[in-house]
Amino acid sequence: MRKPKRCPAGISYYDLKKNWRKVRPHLSDPALNDILVENFNKFTSGRWNKPFSHGQYPHEFESCDWWCDHKGRMPAFWKYTKHSACHWLVNFTLKLAQMVMPDREWRIITSQKHSTAWDGRDTLFDFNFQAMGITADECFRLAYSGRELRPGQFLTVHTPEHFSVDVARAHRQREKRRAHNGVAAL
Repeated sequence: MRKPKRCPAGISYYDLKKNWRKVRPHLSDPALNDILVENFNKFTSGRWNKPFSHGQYPHEFESCDWWCDHKGRMPAFWKYTKHSACHWLVNFTLKLAQMVMPDREWRIITSQKHSTAWDGRDTLFDFNFQAMGITADECFRLAYSGRELRPGQFLTVHTPEHFSVDVARAHRQREKRRAHNGVAAL
């Protein structure tokens, strides 16, 4: 596939809030839910040693306050969001996009910064960034800086490190910077 040099003109999100009545019937599909549980359980088990199972929603594991200032009722699609977990939600998102709009060639675009589902033209199917108010242009730019999978191909996801490993790594990096700055100041 030929990579576009920049974000396609007029790219937008499939409006999950507006089209929720078209999306909702597919959410009870057993195969779709198996994908969600299999992938997101890797995330929750790795990060916090907590299982994710059928009947739970990714938002139940939210650890970031991006949503706290929202006034009024939480949009229904927010139940399927989790900050910093796009890579473990993207296979579910791809499958759901294929079910909602089967006439499009949905594929995953992915980088270290973001993963999302794209129809290859002008539409992104993305829960996280849409909920968090990140523009479709920025979503595309962050995800497309990596690679584009074949239409319908799932992203291989692995179990992430436990959060304590990230905390220890960040602490070591801060200490290195402090030591470096202390030496440089002499």
